[in-house]
Amino acid sequence: MADARATRVPVLVAGGGVTGLSAAVFLAWYGVPTVLVERRGEPLAEPRARALNPRTMELYRAVGLEDAIRAVRSPIADHGVVAHVETLAGAELLRLPDRLGTGPDPHSPCEWAAIDQDQLEPLLRDRAVAAGVDVRYGTEVVAVRDRPDGVVAVLRCHRTGCEEEVVADHLVAADGAHSPVRRLLGIGHGGPGTLARKLNVYFDADLREPLRGRRIVALTVRNPAVQGFLTPVDGVKRWRFALSLGPDDDTAMTEERCVGLVRAAVGVDDLPITLDHVSDVPWEIAGRVADRMCAGRVLVAGDAAHTMPPVGTFGVATGVQDAFNLAWKLALRHRGQAGPGLVASYETERLPVARHTTGLTVKRYGLVNGNAGDPRESARRQRMAMYGYTYPDGAIVPDGATPDPVEDPERPSGAPGTRAPHVPVEHDGQPVSPVDLMGRDFVLLTGVADTGWARTATLAAERTGVGVEHHRTRHLDRFGVTDAGAVLIRPDGFIAWRTPGADDSDTLVAAINRVLFSPNAKCIRERGGPQRHESVP
Repeated sequence: MADARATRVPVLVAGGGVTGLSAAVFLAWYGVPTVLVERRGEPLAEPRARALNPRTMELYRAVGLEDAIRAVRSPIADHGVVAHVETLAGAELLRLPDRLGTGPDPHSPCEWAAIDQDQLEPLLRDRAVAAGVDVRYGTEVVAVRDRPDGVVAVLRCHRTGCEEEVVADHLVAADGAHSPVRRLLGIGHGGPGTLARKLNVYFDADLREPLRGRRIVALTVRNPAVQGFLTPVDGVKRWRFALSLGPDDDTAMTEERCVGLVRAAVGVDDLPITLDHVSDVPWEIAGRVADRMCAGRVLVAGDAAHTMPPVGTFGVATGVQDAFNLAWKLALRHRGQAGPGLVASYETERLPVARHTTGLTVKRYGLVNGNAGDPRESARRQRMAMYGYTYPDGAIVPDGATPDPVEDPERPSGAPGTRAPHVPVEHDGQPVSPVDLMGRDFVLLTGVADTGWARTATLAAERTGVGVEHHRTRHLDRFGVTDAGAVLIRPDGFIAWRTPGADDSDTLVAAINRVLFSPNAKCIRERGGPQRHESVP
């Protein structure tokens, strides 16, 4: 047992990057008391990720953050060029499709949001603190012991050197690609590994002439003198050149060498440059996925679970997806409304997504760096992964129609384990998207003419103890059922169960209990399949 004097908390989050802060915000929104520790002394001061995709914005929209995020704009919000060049001043060898798309999206009520990571992290921190999260910068987890009664973590304050023991019902390890918590737990990883080593060179220069009016997001530079990629920092005169390093390259950089390499990348030999600084240590572009995302009561999320190349904003997006997936499950478990299997389903659902997305971004990174391939087909696959990632197994009730790992949002199957399609749903007499119903409760979606499902939803909520909202739509066919049927949608907007038949409270209750991994779950017969005994001890 842990020391009786140790502080007890429902959830401890290790890591104050986007994933950790998002997890803290989501958990607080669900009413789960949370402590977050971050070894850095303050939020990130560099604009790493530069945008959030529509699916990520759907998750922030669910907790009321969309407007606050859109009120902050990246200084390169109107930039869209991603290309491969020999030099900035030279001809383009390859241009990739616009990263942010154009206008409203037919698959979501949300659009891309152009916000830099160093703008997003303070916003998330402030929202977490306002919601009651105990946020501690300059503090890290230095020891972990997973016990049957909770996770015992030792926290060390960098300022004082003092250590504190905390016992958490669950620990979320979102402490970065080199996660100390993951290492403490002995969790390994697989995948392609290191793809490139980079050293950041920050400088000021007037590049208007070689830019020729282009508003770039990133240019990959490759010529005999230098390789790397160039990105704007402030959209005007501050730039970052991520210099590619070989395995044995010296990282000691004189000012003269830095200036020479930047000029070689730009393609202007006498370019006036003011060098700002060079990063102290190199960083790497890699493709790695943890062997596990659950270890007892510890849940591994974000870069700690999956490291992927910085293309398509998938690194941040996948981490925020992790955070929402674990938040609604931990909330139901914290309230005693679900069995331990619901939390364990986090790994069942998210690990295959992490593997697929990492593989996708590794291929995209190769294409950006000149490998053979079709840029538009690559963009299509990215779009499918943004909306169409699925959960073939986990907190769902399968009905015999197992979805592919990724499905085309143009042709949604409506199968359990897929994202609910963006169709009009009636809410207070107004049409809304299923995205607007995401949040704290389950949603039972039925046809407009049903006579019994509304009462059935009320009875199911009473018998299971969880919220079940009832809504109607004229588009049940997009879910693969007729107007007489019903669809159960989880708090994260994924389909949990569907039936083509008439209202039946016993069947709906059994389905909800199965999703909750409740000891009260009963036998559920798959449509066209054998009887399944769905109980968790």
